[in-house]
Amino acid sequence: MFRYYFFAIITAPGVVVHEIGHALFCLLAGVKIHHIKFFQFKQTAGYVIHDEPKNIFASITISFGPLIINSFLTLLCFAHLNAPYFTWLNLLFAWLALAVGLHAIPSTGDAQTLLSITNHRFWRNPFVIVAYPFALILYLLNLLKRLHADVVYVLLLFWLARFYFKA
Repeated sequence: MFRYYFFAIITAPGVVVHEIGHALFCLLAGVKIHHIKFFQFKQTAGYVIHDEPKNIFASITISFGPLIINSFLTLLCFAHLNAPYFTWLNLLFAWLALAVGLHAIPSTGDAQTLLSITNHRFWRNPFVIVAYPFALILYLLNLLKRLHADVVYVLLLFWLARFYFKA
């Protein structure tokens, strides 16, 4: 139980940024937001309750919003690491990059929402079939998180930032 609370507190900024990612893409798509919970000590660490988007592209971008926003901020933080590495600013950037990067992969709830919206609209507009592979990707990413794919993803972002996005 201690490990759960410790991990939750240490990575809380990642949950906040994850929910901001959803909310930002809701705003960009013109989707009304009803409630945002940035962080809590429960199975679902945070959530955004919003109206159903008007088109399937908006649904996909809202679902993938955290992957985009968290990944960008993680790259940005990693890119600002400079020698000497054990300064308080570098430790802050490294912690933020790790905390935000570990929550970049959208949750199973995000996949379920995308799948539900796609199923709901399928008979009115069969073109929404393009959303099924995106929902499948989200489910696969969550399955891989059990094998610590989120840690591997953060390491990949670190490598990208160090070699391609040096500030």
